[in-house]
Amino acid sequence: MPDVPPTIVELVETFDRNIDAYKNQSYNEAQVRREFIDPFFEALGWDIANKQGLAPAYKDVIHEDAIKVGATNKKIGSLVYKLYNLTPKEIAIIEETRK
Repeated sequence: MPDVPPTIVELVETFDRNIDAYKNQSYNEAQVRREFIDPFFEALGWDIANKQGLAPAYKDVIHEDAIKVGATNKKIGSLVYKLYNLTPKEIAIIEETRK
């Protein structure tokens, strides 16, 4: 196995030392990305911040917009209901149990 970049070793050690804090639900996705994921890929040579000033089609990374979970869950639910041909009564039962 090739040598692991020192930055990646440091990221793993930091994560290991503070794992309980990172498991807490107050530690969010944006923090994980900034503190671990972006530095990990930078250590592998990716231009995360687009320091080269490339056009969007040529960037190493395109950051996605935030996802509205509630709206997404409703859309997924609707698709699943259609997939299984659920009746309005069956859908109402499922929706009631989700509250």
